[in-house]
Amino acid sequence: MAAKRIVEERRRRGKHLRQQTGKPPVNQKLSPAALIRAYQEDVDRKRGLIRRANVARDRLLLVTEALRRLSLSEQFTALIEDEGLGTMPENLALHLDRMEASS
Repeated sequence: MAAKRIVEERRRRGKHLRQQTGKPPVNQKLSPAALIRAYQEDVDRKRGLIRRANVARDRLLLVTEALRRLSLSEQFTALIEDEGLGTMPENLALHLDRMEASS
């Protein structure tokens, strides 16, 4: 994550080193256009983050719902136990139980 942040800062500000306090250097004033551009870049970055989070949430929901449905099948559970995979991580089991209770 730190490397990603550094790459992102370098992409936005260029190669020169600068104090990363979030404030412009004292001798450089930000123009209204630069402020708008910085704001828009931040908004775009956050929209992308939200979009990726929604995709991850949808995928997780798909996988957990599929696993919940498979766990209801006696044939699937027998197959899993025969393969020695009868246990499930505790967090996943709790999540599936909550999903089943809300259904």
